[in-house]
Amino acid sequence: MAAEHPSDRDSLADSVRKHVSEGAAIYPQGGRTALHSGGPPERPGIVLDVLQLNRVIDYPAADMTITVEAGMTLAALQDLLGTEGQRLPLHAPFADRATLGGIYATDTSGPSRYGLGRPRDQILGVAFVTSQGHLVKGGGRVVKNVAGYDFPKLLTGSYGSLGTIVELTLKTRPKPEATALVWTQWPTHQPLEPILSALTTSRSRPVVFELLNTPAAEVVTRESGLDLPTSGQILALGLEGTSEVVQWQLDVLREELAAATEISEARDSHADRLLQTLTAHPATETPMSFKATLLPSAVANFFAEVDPARWAVQSHAGSGIVWGLAHSDVPISVLAQDIAHLRELAVAAEGNLILPQCPTDRKGDLGVWGVPRIDWELARMIKRSLDPAGAMNPGRFL
Repeated sequence: MAAEHPSDRDSLADSVRKHVSEGAAIYPQGGRTALHSGGPPERPGIVLDVLQLNRVIDYPAADMTITVEAGMTLAALQDLLGTEGQRLPLHAPFADRATLGGIYATDTSGPSRYGLGRPRDQILGVAFVTSQGHLVKGGGRVVKNVAGYDFPKLLTGSYGSLGTIVELTLKTRPKPEATALVWTQWPTHQPLEPILSALTTSRSRPVVFELLNTPAAEVVTRESGLDLPTSGQILALGLEGTSEVVQWQLDVLREELAAATEISEARDSHADRLLQTLTAHPATETPMSFKATLLPSAVANFFAEVDPARWAVQSHAGSGIVWGLAHSDVPISVLAQDIAHLRELAVAAEGNLILPQCPTDRKGDLGVWGVPRIDWELARMIKRSLDPAGAMNPGRFL
């Protein structure tokens, strides 16, 4: 598939207008960190690479907002904000390659979403190009400015199916003075549901709330280079704030988690390195992966149903998200049986289960987007309204 690399929004809009008028589809592309997600392309078209759209439009640091083009990477943005003692409160895998447009188009987030929020919680405004080549803007620097479609939130998680994001206005926050991560080990037979439930009312305020099985913990500790226990079940809690506040929270958690087999701590740079590894792990290349979204109260029971001999499992437990990464030596036919069983459990728990990574020839019968939901038809109606030509990333999403 041919690719074009527009250098500004006007040339991007011209390219979209030209190719759609000729009957081609438009496939937006950034850092290529999530090309495996979703369905395969439905028809021939053109790849629009937005990496050259990477400029800062406006940064009034005192207002704690920034407007940037969609091709800027998350790492580049964090470096820029760091010069003002600020950050975007968001983590995503491959931050040095992942573009902001791609992160928001795929609704990508990491373990810190528990305490810092999702991508949609950080976005104030968006500009995008429709399949007719029109530039549309929604939102702005103030929170209450929505009339009609709430485009910033509507484009978040749309996988480029409504338009190509070219600009975002985002909320920033001060960088924390100190960080820490508490790594606790629990026996495999230890029921974790009461522990997870109790932590939701902890006197501490963790921003990270992760649960890992042994295979996942082994990968994370190896990649982070830290000497931490990996057997059994691992519960990891991330903290941030002033040095005094972080120390107080560590003391509280040591008291609340005293029943753990072992409690370890990582501070500051070691904690940041461990968080980066926890963020990257669910995106590790694998023959198949699943992402289950559940009520947080259902996580412990679902987690216990996943066979560690076939899956490395990491859960954003406080957010109700469970990731499973298949071991490379397990036959796809066996994994498919697991997926069917686990999807039933997820739906019964008022959730769903999708397949971020899946062999292309199995995406149709395994259902990469999970069990159809009642709001899918509403999503299709919105797509027909914004993309009547059906040209934006056809086949990828709904």
